[in-house]
Amino acid sequence: MTNVRLGKFSKVLLHVLIIFLAFFIQTSIFPLIPLFTCSPNLLLIITFSYGLLYGEDIGIFTGIFCGLLCDMYFNGDFGLYILIYSVIGFANGMLNESFIDNSITLPMILSLVNGFAYNTYIYITHFLIRRRFNISYYFVSIILPSVLFTLIATVIIYKLLYKLDIFHKKTF
Repeated sequence: MTNVRLGKFSKVLLHVLIIFLAFFIQTSIFPLIPLFTCSPNLLLIITFSYGLLYGEDIGIFTGIFCGLLCDMYFNGDFGLYILIYSVIGFANGMLNESFIDNSITLPMILSLVNGFAYNTYIYITHFLIRRRFNISYYFVSIILPSVLFTLIATVIIYKLLYKLDIFHKKTF
């Protein structure tokens, strides 16, 4: 019984540490790299990956936690990031039952869909409401590079998260 509790606790602790590490890299290291006009959204990758690997409950809680970190870090209306991340975590968690674990195709497709949904949501809540209608500039300069960087990072990060999940299942 205590081994099961220890296993669940270590899994939760590992998830929290991964989220904090991704948040740190996304907000502190990527902005320092001069080659990037934008950076991959690591928290988005983690949110939809956890939803896909573990289901709706873990997906939505991961989304709430990632969104809370973003809401506390970025200026603006509180709760906007919590909403989008939790919806993405929940929606991808609904695909958990029909997902073949070792395939990278579905995570890549979801990375594209989630990236466009996230960036469209950010455009609407941060720019369109403030009457900044230049969507073509925003699409070419921000959405497209961000989605492509996130897609490339998904291949690496999802494989690592999947291998950590397999290792944790074997260990506990």
